[in-house]
Amino acid sequence: MKDHKIDLRKTESRLFQVAAELLATAHDQKGLTAVMSAFVDSVEELAGHREVACRAGCSHCCVLNVAVLLPEAAVIAAWLEMRTPEGDRELLLDQLRKQAVRVRWMEDSERIHRSTVCPFLDQAGRCGVYPVRPLVCRGVTSLDQAACREVLDPSVFDSSFAVPMDTTRKLVIDTAFCALAHALDQQKIMSRSIELSAGVSIFLGRPDLVRSLLLGEILPESLWE
Repeated sequence: MKDHKIDLRKTESRLFQVAAELLATAHDQKGLTAVMSAFVDSVEELAGHREVACRAGCSHCCVLNVAVLLPEAAVIAAWLEMRTPEGDRELLLDQLRKQAVRVRWMEDSERIHRSTVCPFLDQAGRCGVYPVRPLVCRGVTSLDQAACREVLDPSVFDSSFAVPMDTTRKLVIDTAFCALAHALDQQKIMSRSIELSAGVSIFLGRPDLVRSLLLGEILPESLWE
């Protein structure tokens, strides 16, 4: 089955309009969560749902670096806050901050070799934030699980294998990321991207910053140090 061709310019223009209109309605965390959910629904509709090899517990690719836009990080943080017992939140926040420091200068190859997995995987290797997972994660869909194991084997330094994937979906998701960033710029909201664990830890530790973000304020540079 061949991937069908898409018009990336029209796709980005459409998603930009959707994101811009939605973002104009977000004034607090609840509103931002609703906005991101609606935007992702639009993206998923365009990306399609081709049958893939990815399954719950198949976490071979969950050692790769993931960049998120700040609204994505804020929504994941809110999701975790609602589902993490109050007594465990400080431990989770500490783990995320340590992960951010650990992976700060790591390239994908080093993370693979060191088996530095995503902090949101549970003991069974399932994504603990799956309903609100980042756009970048949504774009990585394998058509061959065996190829994933080969390419992402930490004991293999130079694999000649390539992972067949739904390239149409990947293009749509990448385009959606850019469209969302442009819409954030239009709304005077920081469009800066950040490593996943670092971004989530920012808003988990300072949920009040969501309102500052939506007001177009520049978040303190110290948050990225």
